[in-house]
Amino acid sequence: MTRWRLGQILLAVLALTAPAGADDMPPAGHFIEIDDARIRYVDEGSGPAVLLLHGASSNAEDMRLALGEHLTGFRAIYVDRPGLGWSERPDVDWTPEREAALLAQLIERLEIEDPVVVGHSWGGAITMRLAIDHGDRLRGVVLIGAPLHSGVGEAAWYNRASRWFGIGPLITRVIIPLVGPRRIDAGLEETFSPEPIPDGYAEAVQVNRVFRADVFKANAEDMAQVNAHLANQENFYSRVTLPAVFLAGDSDGVVFTHRHSMPVAATMENAELIVRENWGHMLHHGSPEIVVDAVRRLHSAGDN
Repeated sequence: MTRWRLGQILLAVLALTAPAGADDMPPAGHFIEIDDARIRYVDEGSGPAVLLLHGASSNAEDMRLALGEHLTGFRAIYVDRPGLGWSERPDVDWTPEREAALLAQLIERLEIEDPVVVGHSWGGAITMRLAIDHGDRLRGVVLIGAPLHSGVGEAAWYNRASRWFGIGPLITRVIIPLVGPRRIDAGLEETFSPEPIPDGYAEAVQVNRVFRADVFKANAEDMAQVNAHLANQENFYSRVTLPAVFLAGDSDGVVFTHRHSMPVAATMENAELIVRENWGHMLHHGSPEIVVDAVRRLHSAGDN
């Protein structure tokens, strides 16, 4: 193969993984600029406020698909976490502290009054950081299958490799966009187990977006440092007095309930733990009414 031909193939692949443009619009929502980054959010309904944060490798459409029809009577704000979905990430070393600070700005800019924050998976870890640093702005938190303690194991090789000098761009811009989509079905089965994948989930949430170079890089940046991030905040959980509801499943094969939700909830004075045997990691899809009930109770408790 000639050098020119190889160059043309690489250019074509890079074009497929270029940053979002005018022809790559999100399914709904608005953008707000915070810290020189465009953040996408969807603001629906009216009433007591609920801020919803998705997990790793995902975007706001996951939470919106699971809970949108069930949050009648609430103002629901779904956010693409910085760097994921259609949001940008500020060009600085990214940490949960920085993400929580950006979300606190978003709460202020959008005039979100006393929200209950619902965080799933890594979004739950960010929610806990928000409670630690900015709890005075919140009504309460709901944590769904959240990883909270360090020592969760090594990050996947591709997340670590994406940060390697020289080879990182090859991983994020060529290998992942070609190989990643082939793993969508198997990855979703593992994540949803033991519950079924909702019909049309991958298309509705646009799961393949995580394989775009910019999005994959941001997600890998989070996951490659997950143990260090959690080590930096796990000693503060017991100081959180904000009302909290932990929702977790005995059948969660992604984040082990006995290692995370159970011990952390036991250290917090205003925490409630709800665990069910048949719940997996994506329980907000199978049991959305439980999530909404927790939100409703936290808002009602704050009015007493």
